[in-house]
Amino acid sequence: MKIMIVDDEPKIRQGLRTLLSGQEGMEVVGAYESAISALLAISEKNPDVLITDIRMPECNGLDFIEKIREKDERIKIIILSGYSEFSYAQRAIKYGVYRYLTKPTNPRELLMALRELGFNTRKNDGEAVGKNVFSENFEVGNYLVREAMNYIEVHYAEKIGLKSIADVLHISPNYLSDLFRLHLKDNFSDYLLAFRLKKACLFLELPQYKVADVSQMVGFKDATYFSTVFKKAYNATPLEYKNTAKKLY
Repeated sequence: MKIMIVDDEPKIRQGLRTLLSGQEGMEVVGAYESAISALLAISEKNPDVLITDIRMPECNGLDFIEKIREKDERIKIIILSGYSEFSYAQRAIKYGVYRYLTKPTNPRELLMALRELGFNTRKNDGEAVGKNVFSENFEVGNYLVREAMNYIEVHYAEKIGLKSIADVLHISPNYLSDLFRLHLKDNFSDYLLAFRLKKACLFLELPQYKVADVSQMVGFKDATYFSTVFKKAYNATPLEYKNTAKKLY
């Protein structure tokens, strides 16, 4: 996997280069301080993955991504940003960004996203590298429900709930709850739980993560509760699922 880094902060560029260069199967093909210099180098370096900040001198990171998308739909993009506003994530969704991570970024979370990309490539045996995690949400007809689903995509590992998402969307929790039942035929809490458990299945299939790690990654603070709800949903404990999935590595 060839990776290009774009960030105007020297310490971050060097830190990312050091972190990723030491990972098996990852090659950093360039680290640039500006979007313009990176844009000029993309055709030569031909990266599989681009890791970029949003706010940089000369060219806004989202404008940079738009320019890339005009020429190349193949490159998978991960944003690292000091800005967690949902409006940024909304525009990132439009451009098919694979992950939107806020600074300071947990290195484990970034590596998890990159390994997920690599894992999907091997598992799909040559199909397109990964999938825009937001794409399925646009099949839902109601705008507010789509926005709630997109918010969950970005923040599922955090402490979120019906009220916090309703506040972001400037609607009442009861109204959002009714919308979920109407358009998804499911209640909000069940949808959020199912989403987190599906993410957990993916991470459990990756050999480098322990069950306790996965519990934290998908928003469960109590590993025992995580194991209980996982077994209820999949008729297997997380450890049993992980051991069964080893054949996929």
